[in-house]
Amino acid sequence: MSSIGHWITLDNLIFLILLGFLLNTLLNLKKMTPADYLPPCQPWPFVYILVPVRNEEKNVRRLVDSLLRQDYPGFEVVVFDDNSSDNTWPILEELAAENPRLRLLRSDNLPSCWTGKNWACHQLSLAARGEMLLYTDADTVHHPLALKQAVASALQHKAGLLSALPALEAKTWSEKLYMPIIPFAFVSLIPFFKINSRRRRSWPAVLGPFLLFSRRTYQASGGHAAIKENIVDDIALARQVARQRENITLIDGSRLLSIRFYRCFRELWAGFSKNSYEAIKGTPLKLAGIILVCYLLFIRPYLAFLGALSQAQLISLPFLQVALITLNRFILAERFGSSRLWSMLHPFSITLALVILVNSYRLSLFRKKIVWKERFYPLPK
Repeated sequence: MSSIGHWITLDNLIFLILLGFLLNTLLNLKKMTPADYLPPCQPWPFVYILVPVRNEEKNVRRLVDSLLRQDYPGFEVVVFDDNSSDNTWPILEELAAENPRLRLLRSDNLPSCWTGKNWACHQLSLAARGEMLLYTDADTVHHPLALKQAVASALQHKAGLLSALPALEAKTWSEKLYMPIIPFAFVSLIPFFKINSRRRRSWPAVLGPFLLFSRRTYQASGGHAAIKENIVDDIALARQVARQRENITLIDGSRLLSIRFYRCFRELWAGFSKNSYEAIKGTPLKLAGIILVCYLLFIRPYLAFLGALSQAQLISLPFLQVALITLNRFILAERFGSSRLWSMLHPFSITLALVILVNSYRLSLFRKKIVWKERFYPLPK
């Protein structure tokens, strides 16, 4: 017993946890593989692809083009323009004139009790009549087989809600540093038996850029009308679905769609500050726990490794800890299109994510309003 107690040290425990994260990554990637076919006797359901847009002239053309090129037997694309002040609407009109599968909606009025995106998504739901509803964002680009594989996966898993983890486009330093934390959090840190598991979860594994609902599930959960004031619409919707005891599925969408969330540090800071704390359903105690655990697992090993190097200890336990983190990040970089070189800066990525999370808590604590899409929104406390 004394030898076992001697072996169970903090560094050994960290090593085992990091090894567990690596194994979990490999298991999750296998479990998240999308399906690509249906049984011959099962027909493909009709899908409405629903897109809310506001001032998206830089993205909307390539988005709509990619959606209209879907290799899928029955679908329609409906775009709701939420009072854009740029050239979004003229571009949409031009595209709609060329393709009957594209339908356009527009509104100038936003009710005071709604966020802009939730209002737009609600209006889109009223216009949809299909068996399945796919909500996607304007900054995505979809592979021609994306819809077919997503629908096949949803039917295979009997999922009321399916989401996909996309390939990540990153061009600026802040994007390259921060964005890989998203697949790391979803694929490495969520236990494999929770991915695509049934029933209730306080933090469902979904992302807003790709949400595929069965129409029955969407209506039973209350849809966007049930979360009309919520800034973090994807997590809020998923929690509504979980309360209905419906299956929620996350698939690897790295070969199905790509996304560039933000284009500069200012956008990234504002975008993730508005939703990080609410997304984890945060409390001050939970926030403190996350900071402590992230320091011990993802920052301390690098500090210890530098200390070992200064003492010419090239092979050491901190070295093995850093090697596990790096290998994990390399696997995710290869799959989701991020840079291997920037993966070497993992402790800085974690630090940036924690600083944004703390700022999100600060905004929530003091009920600060943020500017998003030229509108002011108060953050929930």
